[in-house]
Amino acid sequence: MAITGPASYIPTMNEFTAHWALCNAALPPASPLLVRQLNNTTMTQVQFAALRDSLQTQQNTIQSCLAAQEIARGGINLKKTALLTQFALFTSLLDGYFRNTEFYGARPLMPAFGAGQENFTRPLVDMMTLWEKINAGPAPAGVTLPVALPDGATQGGFASAVAALQSAYAEEQRKVQDVALARAKRDLSEDQAYDVMKIYREVVPGKLTAFPELIATLPRLSPVAGHTPEAVNASAVFEAPDATRVVYDESDEGLLERYELRGHVGEEYHEQDAVVIASRLPEESREFLTTFGLTQPGAQVALKVYVILTTGNEAGSAPMIVQRPANVLPLAA
Repeated sequence: MAITGPASYIPTMNEFTAHWALCNAALPPASPLLVRQLNNTTMTQVQFAALRDSLQTQQNTIQSCLAAQEIARGGINLKKTALLTQFALFTSLLDGYFRNTEFYGARPLMPAFGAGQENFTRPLVDMMTLWEKINAGPAPAGVTLPVALPDGATQGGFASAVAALQSAYAEEQRKVQDVALARAKRDLSEDQAYDVMKIYREVVPGKLTAFPELIATLPRLSPVAGHTPEAVNASAVFEAPDATRVVYDESDEGLLERYELRGHVGEEYHEQDAVVIASRLPEESREFLTTFGLTQPGAQVALKVYVILTTGNEAGSAPMIVQRPANVLPLAA
């Protein structure tokens, strides 16, 4: 393995941990292999394994934070849908009964569903205040004040819904910040792990001169110079109740070592958030079945299948987005 991005750290650290254990077994028990870090402290094989475990936990935390962010965005979308429905009812009321009044000329335009927070909420606030002024003005023929929409919504209820949307946006920003903090914590661990592995590769040749086989099998930290493999075609589908089935074409690379399924929670693939979900050897069936990320209705995952060569060079497929339907009934027994 080699470091090619965040997803490759755990597999690479596993190789270093295993090699480190072999070195310790070859050395006298009283003189295990130590790595002196850049901060002038030493790290043992056990401590390095603990760092790997901590990094794994941090990667899992990022996925949990991404899931919470997705939930927050889903809540915003539900609120936006409901508010747009009421917005349409209100403008319909204006069209039907207020055309020859000053209120009609002040009616706001419906915002686009995909508009950002400011552009989406401004017309809602305009509608909210116009509704309040209509309630305080004279009633045109056919209208009873205070105005209530056909669904029973009142101006006060609409104002509360707008305020709830603003709170939901604020909550989403908190979730976005949680993701950023989790990434920053992971990055610090990755930086430390990289430095330790780099120094380890420098220490072993001098410490284990009597064991050339251990020097020859030092894990790589970066890919060997060589070509990048061709990516394979892959497709993914949701499989009830909570799984993703991924199938992929066979690679014709002569240096093929394995295939990896990588991904993360979310609706768009980003290398910085991807983790290794599963791997397959060339002779194994070209299929992955995983419940990764689809823990609840509406959840989404972004996936890629990677071709990994023995040199450490790799290539990922086109991204695949899989969503668990919002309401999925359990399969009949």
